[in-house]
Amino acid sequence: MKRSKRNFLIALSLSVVIIVVILGATDFRKSISYLLNAKPLWIALIFGLSIGSWFFESLTLKIFAVMRSLSVPLTYLFKITVIGTFFNGITPFSSGGQPAQIVIMQRRNISVGESTAMLVSRFLVYQSVITVLGVIAIFGAYPVVSGKISNLAVLSIFGFLINSAVLFFLVLFSLSPRFTAKAISIIVKILGWLRIVKNVGLATEKSLKELGFFHSSMSELMKRPLVLILASLATLAQLICMISIPYFVALSMGIEMNYFEITAVQLILFLVVSLIPTPGASGVSEGGYLLFFRPFFGESIGAALLVWRFFSYYVNIIFGGLATAHEIGFKSKLRS
Repeated sequence: MKRSKRNFLIALSLSVVIIVVILGATDFRKSISYLLNAKPLWIALIFGLSIGSWFFESLTLKIFAVMRSLSVPLTYLFKITVIGTFFNGITPFSSGGQPAQIVIMQRRNISVGESTAMLVSRFLVYQSVITVLGVIAIFGAYPVVSGKISNLAVLSIFGFLINSAVLFFLVLFSLSPRFTAKAISIIVKILGWLRIVKNVGLATEKSLKELGFFHSSMSELMKRPLVLILASLATLAQLICMISIPYFVALSMGIEMNYFEITAVQLILFLVVSLIPTPGASGVSEGGYLLFFRPFFGESIGAALLVWRFFSYYVNIIFGGLATAHEIGFKSKLRS
């Protein structure tokens, strides 16, 4: 808990400092003017896109739950999704979401193996879809926007290679039991040497048992092409919601833009900052947004940054924190 609070404070501090610096470097009065004159209808639609990204991610989990014959309500998976966004937002490399979701689902009598199979299957599909979209964005948008953004090619290729590497190792981890078993044994031994794990033999045996269940789940998934197609479509809808936010931010401020151009740039930015080690990619996200979108927004970039960051990050923290608190309180009531 102390570590989570520390990470949250780091993320909050970095975001606030960078935003203040950016507002100070731009015309502060004009930024406030753009914010005050933003059209409420478009702001409401942006909030709807945030909710839509949560819904489609939870729908992806529901598809995998149905495949495994698990009776898990979509409303509960929606709650789990929002909780995951909260922990992703306060942990380095966005690494805390899935472990938190697994622990919380375990409290609702969903086994670690089942929840892990669902979440990793979802992550595998997510990485596949975003990598394909990244290729489309790089080759489709680069000729159009390269003149507006310096070093776009280097940044976009860097982001694409990182996410492709993650997908490669995830597939290798999922489909190669021998490689994964050796990797887990080495990791558990290292944790034992660091005295994080007390009983190395028991921990290794338990991990390998769960691994066997996980690999059988992944083998089953690969034999279900319809499930993969449905999950990919739901993930595509989730990503479209996420990368469309800058376009509607522009509309809320009365700025007309090309939808394809601005969403492609947002996707490239997302690829670049998705694996930044700071909690919530704080600091880099704001700086990257300024670098990528200033040629599009001009003097309204300060206001656009505030709106975008609020709905792409702080909304996750607010609603994810409330959902986490509610779930912990619900479990406490059950125990009492």
